[in-house]
Amino acid sequence: MRILTALVFALLFQRQTSAQSSQKPKLKVTPLNDKVLVHTTYGVYQNTSVPSNGLIIKTKDGVVLVDSGWDSDGNTDNTRQLLQWVADSLRQPVRLCIVTHAHEDRVGGIAELRKAGVRVISTPLTAQKSVKLGYEAPEAIVPNDTTFTIGQEPIRCYFPGEGHTSDNIVVWLPKQQILHGGCFVKSVAAFGMGNLADANLKEWANSIQRVKSRFGTAKIVVPGHEEWSDPKSLDHTLRLLEKHAASKR
Repeated sequence: MRILTALVFALLFQRQTSAQSSQKPKLKVTPLNDKVLVHTTYGVYQNTSVPSNGLIIKTKDGVVLVDSGWDSDGNTDNTRQLLQWVADSLRQPVRLCIVTHAHEDRVGGIAELRKAGVRVISTPLTAQKSVKLGYEAPEAIVPNDTTFTIGQEPIRCYFPGEGHTSDNIVVWLPKQQILHGGCFVKSVAAFGMGNLADANLKEWANSIQRVKSRFGTAKIVVPGHEEWSDPKSLDHTLRLLEKHAASKR
């Protein structure tokens, strides 16, 4: 009887611990300056809660988002929280969302954005891949290198070449000297390469070099996950790629 009781308690403890490990923190918003903020939502990757970063850009004509919240399996709570935060805290409409590649931490909230009347745009390849993954397609109107202006804020979308995925783009804010590298750029806090399921490891370093040559003057580089820094994260990504390649020899 004692053995049975102990087994029951052990199973209950295991379930409780598992549930706690999969619990995700709520939305976090961190200002970078008076115009640009980082929105951080959380998803579960390999049974661990992982932060995912996007941008909130304030313009004179409303808010532009870079990437949705990290949503999956039809649950769009993170993106719903993000839109509510913008409405409550900034009191501006969200005019546009740019998604930087077709993974759930970037496109998972498209349905919620569309429901709220937000226009969502991407490259044609990201739109195609989004549909294959079961998400709504963003408007496929973004060329490989283009700058557009919303509310006097220029925003440049640039495809540097394949890396984390075949469709990853970066977003550059020239007035702010801020680069959103997305999952293409690894945080200086990262010890590994993360999700490589769709990566092109042969081209990633070359693509990073293209970003360095164009946006190496960035004051802040925001990676897709974990903490942000100055352009050191670009060199850190190159070192991680070298380390990963050496481990496979």
